[in-house]
Amino acid sequence: MAKVIIQFCSKCKWHNRAVWYLQEIMQTFGEGERFISEISIQPKIDEPGLFQVLVQADEGEPKIIYKRKFKKDNGPQDAPYYYDGFPDSKLLKTLIRDELFPSEKLGHVDGHATLTCEKCEKE
Repeated sequence: MAKVIIQFCSKCKWHNRAVWYLQEIMQTFGEGERFISEISIQPKIDEPGLFQVLVQADEGEPKIIYKRKFKKDNGPQDAPYYYDGFPDSKLLKTLIRDELFPSEKLGHVDGHATLTCEKCEKE
């Protein structure tokens, strides 16, 4: 059973953003072949500035698919899941689909244009 986990810094007041993403994910992945059985939001008080999305297929380990870059962090942030700012719902849905349901279409989210990931140059 596929799962999505949204973790965020509660001190940064990103509750509303996490709930909005949850709603968007539920609308897109709530039935049929691309069903996600669990979506959780996890406020964190011990990780300042954190905002990340993880997916878990079946009983495997959760995998980070999106993590917001820290502007004041001089450490390496070059993993493919690091992004500037917050993703729009289209990008987040595409990242989830690509990881959990790669052969499925997202309907209107896919649109007529090909979505290209600038970081990895994949379509």
